Amino acid sequence: MQQILEKVAKEATEKTNIKLYSRSVERVLAALQVTSDFWKVVDFADQPVPAASEIIKELMEEGIVKIENDELYLTEKGLELVKELGIPPYIDYTCQACEGRGIPFYANRDWYRTFVQLTKNRPKPVQEYDQGSVTPETTVSRVLFLDSREDLRDKDILVMGAEDDLTGLAVALTGLPRRVLILDIDERAIDFDNRIFQELGIENAEARVFDLRNPFPEEWIGAFDVFITDPPETVKAFKAFIARGIAALKGEGSAGYFGLTLRDSSINRWQQFQRALLNDYGMVITDIIQDFNAYMNWEYHEKTRAAQIAPVRKSPTDIWYRSAWYRIEALPGFKGENIQIKDEVFRELYLDEEGSTT
Repeated sequence: MQQILEKVAKEATEKTNIKLYSRSVERVLAALQVTSDFWKVVDFADQPVPAASEIIKELMEEGIVKIENDELYLTEKGLELVKELGIPPYIDYTCQACEGRGIPFYANRDWYRTFVQLTKNRPKPVQEYDQGSVTPETTVSRVLFLDSREDLRDKDILVMGAEDDLTGLAVALTGLPRRVLILDIDERAIDFDNRIFQELGIENAEARVFDLRNPFPEEWIGAFDVFITDPPETVKAFKAFIARGIAALKGEGSAGYFGLTLRDSSINRWQQFQRALLNDYGMVITDIIQDFNAYMNWEYHEKTRAAQIAPVRKSPTDIWYRSAWYRIEALPGFKGENIQIKDEVFRELYLDEEGSTT
């Protein structure tokens, strides 16, 4: 029976070009024991969408999984397989109070209520810029997390290309940083922030339209205590967003924050990024909180590659797309990159063999 898992992993690897293992298949089988919803299988199994989709298709070829009315089920053969191999069902011990973050969003109710009230008419995510907004509870928890790590009060903070989440706005609304500079290519998000800053008389925060494929001007290099971003997860995007953020840090002890998923990235991609952070950029990873960032479903889902390659036509009805929250800190000798990303690779910022949700 173990050979079936190895065969499925091998076939799925060859068809997706994503390195998968027997353990990857086990995680899908664990999820299938507690949900028939493909998108929740992706969530529970922590696999990139193309990988989870191909694993399920291979399991169907083996007669282990079946589809009925756009729902996934283990067959009799599948039930016998998980029993014989001792694959337990997925179990969720997530704290319901803090939603697994370790930071309850209601710890400062004033911040939370103010943020929710002010962002009722926020711009909707658009596919062109790979946008997908996290929940308001996630955004406020990000700010609280910064405060808990002494990365908020009296700090110069740079928020890069992630303002569809309105994280920069939430940071500025606390009134605690010394300076907040928000950069995003989407004029709608920038106009939204600046309008609120003007209405509330917030003078130490500014939002600017900026394409992160372009190098930073010299005055931004080494000018910030903290950067925050939520980039696409290709190698080129890593250089455009995170490596450029590192270049903007002042010195040792400065920090960076970003999200990284297992929905658009594999653990192999995580290893590649982590090696770059430690070996190439001189950073240390101080925190990784799995599933910290919960994303609301986006209206353009049906137009994405994820929807096209899924084994079902059913769209997500519940939160399924989540990312880990990384905190990195600069060590002596750290260095970032501030290079031009060529125009012709714009789409490559968002899509590769692992990414599919744009």
